[in-house]
Amino acid sequence: MCVASWHRGISCIALPLLVACAGPKSPPPSEPFQRVLVYTAHEWPGPFEVADRTARLAGVPVRDAVQIAPHRYRMSLLCADTDACRAAMNRITADRTFALGVDAEGRVQIPAKPSREAAR
Repeated sequence: MCVASWHRGISCIALPLLVACAGPKSPPPSEPFQRVLVYTAHEWPGPFEVADRTARLAGVPVRDAVQIAPHRYRMSLLCADTDACRAAMNRITADRTFALGVDAEGRVQIPAKPSREAAR
């Protein structure tokens, strides 16, 4: 009888904790970022090395670095606001031995179908 009440007491304590852990997760807060294209002055071994050098020059974290063409890399700068991102882009561009230029990548939405006037 003592064992049964002990198990019941543990389940009463553990059940709310398990429900809290298994409950729906809220999405993590979105981090402000600026997607940029970095044009390097010479070829690099891979996007990881370019992202590391970019983060050290910019003074902000970098993520999602991919090489899209020779000497051209796309990545996201994690900045506090647009002014901080602009300053980080200027710091990257200031080192001419690394980057020939940095462009902010704007999202372009292509319409799924042309309008009737454009189709005629």
